[in-house]
Amino acid sequence: MADHPFLSLIVEALNLTHPRFALAQGREYTALEAHEPAATRKARERSFLMEFYHEFRRLWDQAVPVQRGLGHILIQADPEAGSRTPDLLFWQLGEQGQPERRLGAVSIAFASNPDAVAADQALLARFRERPGYPHAVSVVVGKRNELTDEDVEAADGVTVIAFDIDKWQTIMV
Repeated sequence: MADHPFLSLIVEALNLTHPRFALAQGREYTALEAHEPAATRKARERSFLMEFYHEFRRLWDQAVPVQRGLGHILIQADPEAGSRTPDLLFWQLGEQGQPERRLGAVSIAFASNPDAVAADQALLARFRERPGYPHAVSVVVGKRNELTDEDVEAADGVTVIAFDIDKWQTIMV
């Protein structure tokens, strides 16, 4: 699962998240919310995303990406992305005369929100092709028994990282 330094960095930041903050908005959707379009129905995932970002920034402040050979990385918008983007777009900072380059696109969705998982994975597959992110990562968060084959068999070129909220760690499924 984490055979590339970028992927292992994502896994490490996920495993550092704290449930108190990551699940602050809950993870179950009401029947009323279930009728919203999948692309817009990710309100509950927001606190998990913010906690993940916090832990990633802590690793960044400790120079972990540089230590792992990724150089300096940052999260920023993409001028070629259009109006709908994955949750986070990672770039490698241009160093020694090199231009900045895309590194990875990451989205987080709860297994209890299967339409959003599917929509995220389709979007990530598109971002892998154009504008060209070498790593497209779908983080699917849920209880192990909720992590279905459909969740972990993503679109071509998308890496799925399953996060088990019972064990509070990434898992192989």
